[in-house]
Amino acid sequence: MGSLANIHSEVVSGLKKHFTLDRVQLKYPLPVRPMRMLGLIGMDGEIYSTDKLLRISCLRIALPVFVKIFSTFMRARIEYDLPAMICEIVYMGKNIIVVLDVHRTGDVAELEQDKPFFDSLMDIRNRYSDLMTFHQEPKGGLENLVNSRAACRLKIKAAQEERALELVKEYLDAFSEYVTQSSPLEGDALIKAKENFDRYLATVVEHDPGVKGNKVFFGKKEGVSRALEMFYGI
Repeated sequence: MGSLANIHSEVVSGLKKHFTLDRVQLKYPLPVRPMRMLGLIGMDGEIYSTDKLLRISCLRIALPVFVKIFSTFMRARIEYDLPAMICEIVYMGKNIIVVLDVHRTGDVAELEQDKPFFDSLMDIRNRYSDLMTFHQEPKGGLENLVNSRAACRLKIKAAQEERALELVKEYLDAFSEYVTQSSPLEGDALIKAKENFDRYLATVVEHDPGVKGNKVFFGKKEGVSRALEMFYGI
């Protein structure tokens, strides 16, 4: 039976069908237990890159209250200007929270050229109507974050784990195919993409959940540095 706790091995295996993965050596190596958290929280994981993907971040966080987090973030290199894929798995006692989405980083989840790709994600999503009965709308400020029409926010039990894993793997295959079929931008289009990324990056330090978490764990200076390296290669 498939377990979402194996999500990172499944992600790596799925990506290897499309890409050659290179392990990134971090300035701040993992695993680590932040001293600000009195060593009670453990963070581990692996970071990869490919010729087209700037970052594949596979992070695992263990809290001392029966909570385990498996976080996955993938974004293409700037010259491809593509949506990013996220997958958050949170074990909370007998409940499992699954957040799965593909969206652009910025104020708009998808552009006109992305429409066929997001249509394909919706086709996948619609085949999992049994899982969508567990869908929950974002709340508590999460509704203000960018979410695509293909976003899935599920609160499930162990009985739905294998089915949820199948959904994640189908999204991953669709995302990988979209990336592999994309060509790099040139000229003015590339300049605009870089400018948009720089504007987005300027907001990341204050608003990105991954950066916020690292700031809590490691303090502002080290937390920001860790997050930018893990998620954006900076």
